[in-house]
Amino acid sequence: MDELLRCIEEYLTGKLSAEQFSYDFPSIYFQFLEEIIDEQYIDAFDDISEACGWYEPDPIHRIDCDEYIGAEELRKTVEEKYSFIKNFLDVE
Repeated sequence: MDELLRCIEEYLTGKLSAEQFSYDFPSIYFQFLEEIIDEQYIDAFDDISEACGWYEPDPIHRIDCDEYIGAEELRKTVEEKYSFIKNFLDVE
């Protein structure tokens, strides 16, 4: 799970672009699907991974499908879910 959190933190601090994050996070998350992740985190990680799948950097392509999201929407989802995860980790 540390690798997932590190990937999120690198994106939020600008070390990874939205486009690179949208590729890296789902591939890292997919590797962890076979391992045990606390159930309280799975929904948040699923939401981030899903947002990555809907990320489309080209606004012209986003016109074709209402479900595509831009960099702002991706970042908002990641920040919201990361905050949720960190709150649980801080409690433990």
